Amino acid sequence: MNAAFIRQNHTPVLELFFNGWSMDDRVAHALAGADDLLAVWDYTGFDLDLLPLLAGYREIRLTAWSLGVWSAAKYFENKEVAFADAVAVNGTLQPVSAEYGIAPDIFAGTAANWLEERARERFNLRLAGGRAELAAFPGSGRSAESQQNELNSLLHNIMDSPIPVNLFRLAVIGSRDRIFSPAAQRAAWQMTESRIVEIDSPHYPFALYPEVAELGKLG
Repeated sequence: MNAAFIRQNHTPVLELFFNGWSMDDRVAHALAGADDLLAVWDYTGFDLDLLPLLAGYREIRLTAWSLGVWSAAKYFENKEVAFADAVAVNGTLQPVSAEYGIAPDIFAGTAANWLEERARERFNLRLAGGRAELAAFPGSGRSAESQQNELNSLLHNIMDSPIPVNLFRLAVIGSRDRIFSPAAQRAAWQMTESRIVEIDSPHYPFALYPEVAELGKLG
C-alpha cells in the first residue's frame, strides 16, 4: 500500500481518498479542492501505518472509489478513526460476487488476462465510459505486472476474509458503470444502513465530479 499527500497546507480538514485498483497518484492529482488531500493506492498489502498521517486534523472525510471501497473498510476495520464523513463511490463491500459486485469469473479473468494490451485497453474504455470520455481519465503509470499482482492479491484477500464492517454513510452509484454494475451496487447497499444516491456517470466519475467533497453533499 502506498500513500502520499497531494495537497498539504495544514488545513483543519483532511480529504482521505482511497483510490481504485491499478491506480497510482495520477487520479488524485486530477482532484480539485481546498482541503488537504491524502491519497492511498496499491492494495497488494495493508501493512502501511496511515494513522500518523491522519493525526492533528479536526475532521477526516473519507472517499473510497471502486476496489478502494472494500480496501478502506478492510484497512480501518480494527482501527479507531472517527470520520466526519465516509462516502463509497462505485464499489461495494462484496466486490467478488455475481450479486453484489463483480462476478468471480470476470474478476479472475481480468487478472489472468491483464498482461495483454488489448485487455487493458478494453478495461480502460469501460472504466472511462467510452472513447470520448477516455481522454479525461488520467490513467496510471504503474506496470501491468504490478497491477496484476495487486489484483491477484485483492482477489485472494477478498475471498479469504469476512465481509468488512460498513463504515460508509453514503453510497454513490454511477448509472453508467460498466465495471460494478449499478444493479449489483444497489443490491449490495440496500442491505446496509448507508444512504444511496445515483448519478449519471461511468465507473470513473471524477471528470464530472472533480471535487470529492461535492460527492458527499449529494446525499
